[in-house]
Amino acid sequence: MDLVERHESTSSRSLFSRMLSKRDENAEASPNAKGPLGLSTLYVPTDNTVADLVFVHGLGGGSRSTWTKYGEPSLYWPEQWLPNDPGFHDVGIHSFGYDSNWQKESSLNIHDFSKSLLASIHDCPSIPRTSQAPLVLVGHSMGGLVIKRAYILAQQKDDFASTARRIEVIFFLATPHRGADLAQLLTKILNITTGQRPFVADLHRNSLATQSINDEFPQYSQDLQLFSFYETLPTSYGVGKSLVVDKDLAILNYVNERTAYLNANHRDVCKYANQSDPNYKTVRNALASTIDNFRTRQTVSKRELDREQRRRLDTYLRKQDAPEDDLMEIDSIRISGSCEWLLQKKSFLGWRDSANTQLYWMSARPGTGKTIASGKVINHLRGLNRDCAFYFFNHGDRAKATIQSFLLSMAWQMAFMHTEILHVVVEVCEKDEDLCQANYRTIWRKLFVEGLMKVRLVRPQYWVIDGLDECRNYSDIIPMLIKVVECCAGRILVTSRDSFNPYRQSEHPGVRVLSEHIATDDTRTDIALYLKANMDHLPAMDHEDSLIMFNKILLKSAGCFLWVRLILHELKRVHTSAEISQVLEDVPSGMNELYSRILDGMSAAPYGKVLSKAILIWTVCSTRPLTTVELLHALQIDIKDSIDSIERSIFSNCGQLVYVDSHSRVQIIHQTARDYLLQAGVHPEFGIDKQLGHKRLALSCLQNLNGNEMKGPRHRNLSSPRLAKQRSPFVEYASFSIFDHVAQVDAIDDEVLSALDRFMGSTNVLSWIEHIARSSDLSRLVHAGKVLRSFLHKRSRDLSPLGKDVALLNNWATDLLRLVTKFGKELLSSPSSIFYLIPPFCPPESAPRKNFVSSTRGISVVGLSAAEWDDCASTIFEPNEKFHALACSEKTFAIGTFSGNIVLYSVETCQETQRLRHCEPVRLLHFGNTTRFLIAAGATTIRIWDMISKDQVWEFETTERCMSLATTEGDELLLGALRNNTLLVWDLGLGTLRDSSDWTENLKGHHDYRLRQPIAAAFCMDSYLLAVVYRGQDILLWDLEGDALYDTYDKMTGASPIQGRRGADPGAVALTFNMAPDANLLAAAWSDGDLVLFDTRDRHVKALTVANAQVLASSPDGRTLASGDGSGNLKLYDFETLRLLHCIQSNEYYIRELQFSSDNLQILEVRASRCRIWDPVALVRQDAEDESSDAVSLSTASQEVPMDSIKGTPSITTLTCHEAGEVFFCGKQDGSIHMYEPRTGKHVQKLLSHGVAIVDLCIVEGSDTFCSADTSSQVMVRTLVRQAKEWNVQATVFDRHIGESVYQVLVNEASTRLLVSSRASHTVWSISTNISEIISTVPREMASYGGAYSWITHPTCKDQLLLIAGNVAHLYDWLTFSRLTTSEGILLEGSVLPELMINSITPCFNGHIIATAFKDSLAPRAKTKLLFWNSSDFNIQARSCVPVSKYHYLSDQVQVLIGSDSQKFVFLHTSGWVCSVDAQATSPGHYIRHFFFPADWLSTDAPLIIKITKRRDIIFAKRDEVAVIKRGLEISERGFDSGGGKLSSLIGVRKPSLQVPEDSR
Repeated sequence: MDLVERHESTSSRSLFSRMLSKRDENAEASPNAKGPLGLSTLYVPTDNTVADLVFVHGLGGGSRSTWTKYGEPSLYWPEQWLPNDPGFHDVGIHSFGYDSNWQKESSLNIHDFSKSLLASIHDCPSIPRTSQAPLVLVGHSMGGLVIKRAYILAQQKDDFASTARRIEVIFFLATPHRGADLAQLLTKILNITTGQRPFVADLHRNSLATQSINDEFPQYSQDLQLFSFYETLPTSYGVGKSLVVDKDLAILNYVNERTAYLNANHRDVCKYANQSDPNYKTVRNALASTIDNFRTRQTVSKRELDREQRRRLDTYLRKQDAPEDDLMEIDSIRISGSCEWLLQKKSFLGWRDSANTQLYWMSARPGTGKTIASGKVINHLRGLNRDCAFYFFNHGDRAKATIQSFLLSMAWQMAFMHTEILHVVVEVCEKDEDLCQANYRTIWRKLFVEGLMKVRLVRPQYWVIDGLDECRNYSDIIPMLIKVVECCAGRILVTSRDSFNPYRQSEHPGVRVLSEHIATDDTRTDIALYLKANMDHLPAMDHEDSLIMFNKILLKSAGCFLWVRLILHELKRVHTSAEISQVLEDVPSGMNELYSRILDGMSAAPYGKVLSKAILIWTVCSTRPLTTVELLHALQIDIKDSIDSIERSIFSNCGQLVYVDSHSRVQIIHQTARDYLLQAGVHPEFGIDKQLGHKRLALSCLQNLNGNEMKGPRHRNLSSPRLAKQRSPFVEYASFSIFDHVAQVDAIDDEVLSALDRFMGSTNVLSWIEHIARSSDLSRLVHAGKVLRSFLHKRSRDLSPLGKDVALLNNWATDLLRLVTKFGKELLSSPSSIFYLIPPFCPPESAPRKNFVSSTRGISVVGLSAAEWDDCASTIFEPNEKFHALACSEKTFAIGTFSGNIVLYSVETCQETQRLRHCEPVRLLHFGNTTRFLIAAGATTIRIWDMISKDQVWEFETTERCMSLATTEGDELLLGALRNNTLLVWDLGLGTLRDSSDWTENLKGHHDYRLRQPIAAAFCMDSYLLAVVYRGQDILLWDLEGDALYDTYDKMTGASPIQGRRGADPGAVALTFNMAPDANLLAAAWSDGDLVLFDTRDRHVKALTVANAQVLASSPDGRTLASGDGSGNLKLYDFETLRLLHCIQSNEYYIRELQFSSDNLQILEVRASRCRIWDPVALVRQDAEDESSDAVSLSTASQEVPMDSIKGTPSITTLTCHEAGEVFFCGKQDGSIHMYEPRTGKHVQKLLSHGVAIVDLCIVEGSDTFCSADTSSQVMVRTLVRQAKEWNVQATVFDRHIGESVYQVLVNEASTRLLVSSRASHTVWSISTNISEIISTVPREMASYGGAYSWITHPTCKDQLLLIAGNVAHLYDWLTFSRLTTSEGILLEGSVLPELMINSITPCFNGHIIATAFKDSLAPRAKTKLLFWNSSDFNIQARSCVPVSKYHYLSDQVQVLIGSDSQKFVFLHTSGWVCSVDAQATSPGHYIRHFFFPADWLSTDAPLIIKITKRRDIIFAKRDEVAVIKRGLEISERGFDSGGGKLSSLIGVRKPSLQVPEDSR
């Protein structure tokens, strides 16, 4: 206080200026002198950054002033000295500024400054997040505290984890780690003025801020290198002179801390007069030593770090060695000194050295050395230390001819050259490990557009791409290249046979394209060099003759290297002057003539012509280049002879046309050679007939696949390791290419038919399917099925379609498609299931079932009546979703859900491919005409997705719900008809609303339409019409082109004047236009059931029938009309006549949406939570001359279905098994009770009928008494008597209407008591054949507390009843129905949350264990939560019960409790597999998988009814039938870990540390 009193007459402003912030005389007072706020980048290295330095000032300082002596800019050492110091040439340098001016009021503290510093570093573009360069932070005074708090925050927040990992070294320059006494003095002085300055208070000795930092910093700083420098000279501050930060406050005393003193005061520890200043040298050398350590570490460990990154890169992108190998091979044949003409061209030099990015397009004729020139350019750029990536396309090699392989290779090379790109690529691939399997558009988007193209590289990047014309779909790659040029400072050189199309440049005016054509004169010098290099290998001649030969070849070459190469090869085979002269005279100058001459020479060879022909055929007709090992096996199968050396055979027999590349792949010398060999009649001996060539390959492939090495396994334990078989390398090619060759074969060829029959009839076909499934490419199976179908269809035109071989292939043509669409998910997850699990579930007449399922061995499925595949190709079921919208394109169909998801599926395999998010219930889906766009409409939003990139491109808001969508032919415009009578038109190119109109606005004098809201609409873009439906009104047709009323239609007369409201006309509810061009047909469904067809050209009613349709759809070809009626039936009509062709009857929910596939052969429908894909024969109505059809042999006549032939059958509602296992009983929807026998699954007899649906059915153990209850509350107890082979209902023990809905019935073991649980109460009756009376009644709320409940006879105390309701159990006496437990009951402790509802109770393992299934709702398919209990724990004395801990892992994994015997508990897993747990199992967390049910069996909204018999057969109620799965539990696949026993969040469990001993549970 004395200090304050003594100076109170002095202004506070002048006092502050004499304190810690006193400035040097030459310093400026303006804020600019302090330096900018935030993070400023002072220097960025041109090469790879080895580290980043960040300077942080202290109290009252600035990002520039703190580090600048005298305020002189040249003395700002971080910016002026360090970048020019060799020790820091590769270091990024930055300075951070924050408002620490204590002369003004502030609400900020050190924590605020630290957050700002951390965010600035994290978001700084000059310090990329992807960079791995270490961060070195340098803090002066309070800046060191700011750095420490920032580092703590980085460690604590996941968002800054990457930044925290990079901070490795911190330099503290006079930092008050525990505060400073002078700060307290400053605070006292500042208290004279108004306002707070929290950051000054933070500097007090042992303040809360410094204590908090010092408490937390040691936890995180153990791996840091710390440098602490302390001041030794006092600082003058007006009222005194002292050290601002004493040594004990400036040092941390950590083991990882280095300390040093500076001969300077507090201000001068961070600013220096010159570079010779000892203090500067001390700080500089410490910094330089740190940086040098980074360099050393980077040099030593970068290989290891990069090796791991590159290993992951190789894994994700497949190791891309091919380009480098190709370059080495090209270099090996390039003559020294060649291609210099290219390097001297002004156009090339301009491209190479231009400051602007450019595309250099170099075109030339085939064989003129484009590839050699590309190799020269690559080496030239590398010699100049330029970054160069390259790719050589090869049409003959599928692996080198795709955009996908090109993009993967370029990404791999770029990542190999640039560490920052390496990190980005690995990060992208870690998010999508299967990216390399995706299509090229997805790879381009994710890997390039969203990945490496966002990395900014300092140096220009060069790409050299050779043979672009040999790339498949190469026109799609050009926009990508232009994008690279535009966005990535790219300089791209392309070689191609084709010239650059100028119109592409007009689309991208910002990209400069240099187009150069290689002329004959350009390559003449190179050819001369090539000739000189090879003249010594030619027959010896005198100099004059050699010169003549040289000039003649050079003249005739016409700039074609390939021609010269082949000629020199011929000259090497002659020896005399006469032969040389003859070759030179006879050699043609054209390639075709040259090829002909080569083939003539091969014909003249005395030996090896058979092998030569075979090599040519395999090289030309194979779907990809074969390796020499593959070709060796293929040829030995083909020519049925052994070959000693395939490489030598190729060279000696046909080395002029075929060669082996550096990857040991056999290649044709040039694409022109392949084209020549395939020309008709080109050569009598070596010309290749395409059909016959593919036949040879197909037969060889089939012979290989039908060999012993492809035999299937003999065991049935799925987990047993298959015996390792040595399969030939040719198996891979044969498996994937066989049907590519069959597709090219003459269909009437009996030899191919017989070979296919042998293969498809053997178990080898299952091994082939397994092999394909392991590759995850099920489309190959679909392709095979379509090829078989097409093959048989073409064959049927000339030959009889009868015969066992044709029948077998005909079956497989369908079976292969169904295996993928019905079992695709199972095939992918368990490929070996094709041997024993899938065939039994195929129909009896299918090839897999008929040929590979035994009635006495392995799994057998009996009881179902269907002998063949039904019309349903696939079922998609999501019980927790509601499907609302549907759309289909050529390759994809999309389902829109109520939850706002859009799920995309492959049309070919019906497997899910991707999900999009619409964020509101999806009401409409529409694919554009080009299928590039997918449009989704909700209640207020329309979103457009690009189907190539799967990115949302536009979003449009709407005021009303959209009824219909359409796009113009090229998808330029989107039209939407809204429920407020508005037509909106959007421009899809610009993403803007182009136009809007109200189609009712000009309907003069008729207000009924204008005042009403339409209920449906449909577009016809061929006729430019919009049809709109209003309730109770005529259909309104609007002319889109003229923006005027076209017509109004009523269902009786067609066109009519506007009548206004028509009271007698119920109005239409749905409509669709015929989609065929110029069809002029409109179908409309009326609410009274009529289906009306209008001719919009003649404006009259063309046809009318009764359909009760609610939804309509037209096939793309306009031939078929589909309708869904109110009962859920799907009907197909001939569109032009409305004749019924087919009806698919259903008793499920009504159909919400219908769509045809683009090929017209499938109809898709969605209802509730499922989508089904149907392919009825009625849709195959192709013309007789249709060559492209995949159909086999079907009538082209329409197949009418009489309406009275469509009848439903009652479904099974409940099922119970007889104790002996000889029979089982089913209750049905119509009230009937039937008996079945498990051996065949067939119906034995009808026992009785209630008249209404059965809700419960039980058999009394140890007797033949059974009890049944129906929906009318009638309960019956009957006894059964077996007489001979029949069972008869003998006596009625009990028959009463209870009066309330019955939920459960139960009879005691002696058959003297009956428990009836109804809506109001639980009642026990005394029953006998003479009299029945009530023993006792308990109101439901007293027994079950108003919630769900379930009763069973106590498994070990048969005279007791066990009730579970909520989380409480009770025991009752069976005879008196008196409660034996207390009113609180037995608490299910720590097991069941109150909101869960008991669903079932199942005794297990001879009654020693009780399995309980709980659900979180009453919905039939609500998720099941399973708990097990010891039966003995439910006793009269018990007050609580704890679940058996060893079974906790099953809690979330059980969908249905199937049953139990003494050894196993059997359940349906949530994955659809039937699984079991052994009672004696000693390994918690494991269960046994046995088999799975087909997905369409499980796709029902009704509860699944599955039971196990005494003989361990599994019974599955499938609608109105039962399927009995015999011996299913004998197949096993062991070792499935549940995931560590993790319990559901809906189940309360003890903490993991409190484990219950297994022996007590």
